[in-house]
Amino acid sequence: MDPNPEKRDTPRFEHEATVLIENYPAGQYHEGRMYNYSRSGMYFESDFAPSVGSDLFIGIENSPYSSGHDVYRAQVIWCQELPEAASYYYFGVGVKYY
Repeated sequence: MDPNPEKRDTPRFEHEATVLIENYPAGQYHEGRMYNYSRSGMYFESDFAPSVGSDLFIGIENSPYSSGHDVYRAQVIWCQELPEAASYYYFGVGVKYY
């Protein structure tokens, strides 16, 4: 089985964790849920729809990167509306870490 079927720079791994998203520099906070991650980014779902290219600070509870809580600065690569039955949230977001 290919560990990187999408041929990404870094493979993604499944991991669910609560995230707190800060829309930087506006200072607005939103809740969400991370579903997968890599060394270079993550996918999360939220009711917040950030613009592509915007900067975010993302706090991760139960971080897969280290024990405890982590905070990362990231850039929004894509954002799409989710079908109603697909999630508890309205938007899926892919980000790349700085």
